[in-house]
Amino acid sequence: MPGYLLDTNSIIYFFNGEEKISRLVEKAKDKIFISFIAKIELLCFESEDEEVMKKIDEFLREIEVIAIDDEIIAQTIEYRRHMKLKVPDAIICATAKVRKLILVTADKSLTKKIKGIKVVSPL
Repeated sequence: MPGYLLDTNSIIYFFNGEEKISRLVEKAKDKIFISFIAKIELLCFESEDEEVMKKIDEFLREIEVIAIDDEIIAQTIEYRRHMKLKVPDAIICATAKVRKLILVTADKSLTKKIKGIKVVSPL
């Protein structure tokens, strides 16, 4: 089974109980990854609901977070320059490409722009 890189919107759908992404995470538990940028976005999320914040903390403890390296930086620059992606999107797409992971995103505009990686929707 291939590995999957969840972007932030996919993680939010997972926390909201979306069936398709929940099945994927359960089925491929040991092959689910997130980028460091998604971790930052999750940790910046503000909620008065302590249960939500506990779920985020637990999720981050159980998942492998991929750090940036020179290869990901180089691919990020390529995506940013040639596809005009926002920096966080370029980092996530570059991470998927460099690590040969399937990107899980609900961002339809991103799926139309990106080349060189397999993309699936969490919905």
